[in-house]
Amino acid sequence: MTLLFLHGSGCTHVVWHYQQQFFENSIAIDYPGHPDGQTLNNVDELTQWLADHITQHQLVDVVLVGHSLGSAVAMQLVISSKINVTALVLIGAGARLKVMPQLLQSLSELVESAQPFPEYLLAANQNISEPLQSQINTSIINNGVSVMLNDFKMCDKFDVIEQLPQIDVPTLVIVGDKDQMTPIKYATYLQQHIPNAQIDIVEKGSHMVFAEHPDKVNQCIETFLNTLK
Repeated sequence: MTLLFLHGSGCTHVVWHYQQQFFENSIAIDYPGHPDGQTLNNVDELTQWLADHITQHQLVDVVLVGHSLGSAVAMQLVISSKINVTALVLIGAGARLKVMPQLLQSLSELVESAQPFPEYLLAANQNISEPLQSQINTSIINNGVSVMLNDFKMCDKFDVIEQLPQIDVPTLVIVGDKDQMTPIKYATYLQQHIPNAQIDIVEKGSHMVFAEHPDKVNQCIETFLNTLK
């Protein structure tokens, strides 16, 4: 199996450092505009880009591992039936990913005024050990506020509540019990409405649980993968 890791809003492949160290035959990709190339404007466009990427690189027996925005793209790809996927691992996920209007407004103002990247946008990474925390923060700053705003807008418009029964591949949902952005109730909803889904809750984990507690999350993924063989 090929594990294809999909990062969340404003991030890059750097966030998956511990997973790529642990899993053989794993690939972590950057979305267009993160930071190279032209950013895409909605999850459908990003899904088509991912389908094309899988086809062009002739990847087979693919397990998509998506975090937050990445989980949205992973689900949308299976729902769209553009590419055959073996399984899904959804981390910090939700059938909808609404973003607080105040956050979108503040990000828009930052972009318009061309202010420096604010520290508060890095707060979600505070529980990640060094040096990875600094590496992730640097990659987010290099992407810039406009990329984060665009990603959050994509999340805000995402909604597959009605389409969840169409996800017809084995699915693992992972969530940290301290995740405030995509809380446990989001993960539980996915587990209850995706036909062949299971859930793992990681203690003391927040939205970046896979980088905060890599050993626990990697073990959850490995156990799940073993059920597919």
